[in-house]
Amino acid sequence: MMFLLLALAAVLLIEAGLALFTLRTVRRVEAALPPGGRFIEVPGARLHVVERGGQGPTLLLVHGLAGQLRHFTYGIVDLLASRYRVVAVDRPGSGYSVRVQGSSAALGAQADVLAAVEARRRA
Repeated sequence: MMFLLLALAAVLLIEAGLALFTLRTVRRVEAALPPGGRFIEVPGARLHVVERGGQGPTLLLVHGLAGQLRHFTYGIVDLLASRYRVVAVDRPGSGYSVRVQGSSAALGAQADVLAAVEARRRA
């Protein structure tokens, strides 16, 4: 019985240590790579968005599953901004965007969230 209690205590200490390590690492990464855009509240998400340009049609840049909008801001956004209005978005739950708890992560739901970005701009 005593062995089980010691084992449980060891597991709890390890989990607490890992949680603190993760929290510290997240803070260090966020300090080194702060958000480069602004945040927009839309139904189902708080989205991190970078906008450049303003002339011409709007191009919405959406990254893939393991990506984030910084993949576009290293050069392509500024290149395209000379001819288009460019909007790069962190998908809900990626990068600095947050998906509202309980909202769907399905592709169709994410498309609705992204469409709300443009609808909000036009309003």
